[in-house]
Amino acid sequence: MLSVSRIVVPTDFSESSEHALQTALDLAQRFEAELHLLHVVSPQLYYADMPELTLIPLEELSQELIKSGDERLHAAAGELKAIRSAAQIHTHQVESTLRPAAAISTFAAELPADLIVIGSHGNTGIMHALLGSTAERVVREAPCPVMVTKLKEADNQKGT
Repeated sequence: MLSVSRIVVPTDFSESSEHALQTALDLAQRFEAELHLLHVVSPQLYYADMPELTLIPLEELSQELIKSGDERLHAAAGELKAIRSAAQIHTHQVESTLRPAAAISTFAAELPADLIVIGSHGNTGIMHALLGSTAERVVREAPCPVMVTKLKEADNQKGT
């Protein structure tokens, strides 16, 4: 039988990440496992993708992203603990020059994680070709099993 004591949930604070987090919380309760909420900050990616920010020093952007990520991680953990007070929830933020998928896989290996639960944005066609899929890459690179969650089609279209 599968033994799960540490579950990693990467988050970019999107709706699909929130869905993955809810799934992971249910699994953590079922397996009495620790939940490790992970946010990867790659400031150079933001810097390269947003030419209008070229006047902001990369160091300053990096610190802003880290501060914002910490605040959002702690808020999310607080909300989860309010829902399930018995859950062991840990927050982690890593700054990485690697692609997010590589940073997630490295973190999971170092923890070591028994399971990664990650949300998929569900991009297809040209968006998938241009952006790729972090979830897809995590599945290929992860040192442990990966569960990919996807919003139902009706939920996914709410924002459009």
